[in-house]
Amino acid sequence: MFTNKLTRLLTGLCLALCASLLTAQELQLDLLSNGALIIGVVSQADGSPAANLPVRVALATQPENTIATLQTDPVGIFTFTGNYDTSYRATVGSTTAEVALGAAPPQPLTWPPIYVTLGILLLLSLIPARMLRRKDLPS
Repeated sequence: MFTNKLTRLLTGLCLALCASLLTAQELQLDLLSNGALIIGVVSQADGSPAANLPVRVALATQPENTIATLQTDPVGIFTFTGNYDTSYRATVGSTTAEVALGAAPPQPLTWPPIYVTLGILLLLSLIPARMLRRKDLPS
């Protein structure tokens, strides 16, 4: 009877210790996006950086197909440049996170070629020249 209680007590302690070790090794993965750039921060459960870990990046619609394998730097950060209007999934160990990139910025205003601009300005200069022209007096 004493050995049964001792065995159950030791088994319970072992399970509690194993569970605490498993949760202590969980990684935290945070993803941020800035335009087409994805910035990932990987840290241990205690908040310390997770350095030099492999990171798998895949499309969120096809998580089984890895499109890039990156590695965290000494402070636990990695970067990846993706395509606009696309969702990506990053995986470190058993931890995954997703981020959706926004729409592409609008195209900048393009000015017409210089010869078109100069031609328009020359045509517009005819208006004040025509208005300022002296009319000949009848003789």
